[in-house]
Amino acid sequence: MDKIKKIVSFIKKASIVGVVAPMALSLTACGGSSTANSTDANAPVNIIVANAKGEIDAQFKQAAVDFTKKYPNIHVEVDSAAVGDTLNVYDKLTASGKTVTLSMFDPYTALNKYKNVGIDLSNQKWTADTTYALKDSSGKVVGFPFAVEGMGLVYNQAVLDKAVGGSFDPFSINTQDKLKALLDQIKASGVQYPVAYQTEAWSVGNHYSSLFLDQASDPNTLLASLKAGTLDLTKNDAWNGYYNTLDLLTSKNYNKYGDRPLGQYYDLAHVTVGKGQSAILFNGDWAFDSLHAVAGSNFGFMPVPVDNNPDNPLNNKLAVGPTQVFVINKKASAAQQAAAEKFLDWFVYDPAGQDFVVNKAQVISAFKSNPNKVTNPLGVALSNAIQLGKTMPFSTNYINASDWPTTVGPEVQKYIAKQETRDQLAKYLENYFQTH
Repeated sequence: MDKIKKIVSFIKKASIVGVVAPMALSLTACGGSSTANSTDANAPVNIIVANAKGEIDAQFKQAAVDFTKKYPNIHVEVDSAAVGDTLNVYDKLTASGKTVTLSMFDPYTALNKYKNVGIDLSNQKWTADTTYALKDSSGKVVGFPFAVEGMGLVYNQAVLDKAVGGSFDPFSINTQDKLKALLDQIKASGVQYPVAYQTEAWSVGNHYSSLFLDQASDPNTLLASLKAGTLDLTKNDAWNGYYNTLDLLTSKNYNKYGDRPLGQYYDLAHVTVGKGQSAILFNGDWAFDSLHAVAGSNFGFMPVPVDNNPDNPLNNKLAVGPTQVFVINKKASAAQQAAAEKFLDWFVYDPAGQDFVVNKAQVISAFKSNPNKVTNPLGVALSNAIQLGKTMPFSTNYINASDWPTTVGPEVQKYIAKQETRDQLAKYLENYFQTH
């Protein structure tokens, strides 16, 4: 009899387990959107990461090694673009038959050319820790903000401190008249040419000539008007204001290269400002390595003024935003997608990942939880502007940056060289937006 009771008891327990187990599996499947729930967390997985920032190739490959120390079942292959290569490494790898799990794109191409590549990242934990997550027109998060960068008038702190007779405040120059007065002060301090302006097509096109889009709180609304042909740039104050300032910066009176403004001066211009032989140029924080500064030199950013209204937000803010975002490929396996999610989380929350982003790669983190601060002086200046609330959208993210160096850029160069009038430039741009 005891033996029979034991058999019955066993059958009842087995029945209960048989019911509970499927329920547990069902609950797990419904518990969240992460692909990690449907994969074996301990199974080996290989992922390919396409890094568009070739200048941090060595640092990124070391980060992959450090990540694998924590997650030994995940092997990360980092493939980086060559510095200056305009073809995205994702395209090269895909053409060779490889499936790239995690790809770095600029925001514009992520939302346009590559809009069908990535998975929905809206439910990722890190979205609550940043204001820079890339969203599509429906509000869905499609890009992880890896690099926050900015642009404006780069200046040599020592030269400007001497010129103003004290500690120079970049946000004190909030009108065109104040900028001109500053340039005159610099000349009076013994610097013959206050500005060393490099006028490569990508710089005067993609970067400088997109700034006017920030006159709208949402640049997309201005783009819509341009595409519809309802905005007359010749009568647009902000657009004209930026070119008034460009006239000042490239003039023979202030620009070291004013007699021949379209020469190849990029490296020379940065060395000149770095050594304090000139004081100002237009560029972004990526230019720090090109400054070749003397020991102890410090640099900062000031906004580009567009008029003489000191309360105009354009006169008081720097263009700052995510310039590179990561997209997780929907064609990758569930296990690869889950591994990529872990890698992104590692950037945000793990001390080693936080250290890589800021201290190793010298990238301004898009995430509030990262306690590290970049040491690059231009990065420090942008971080300070972010803390002060003196930033506006990174306008280059709203235009086709890979196209403008060969289209809009040369037209702006013609304007600088006085081979084209401003009205002609305006009509060119209006036609460009209506046909692209």
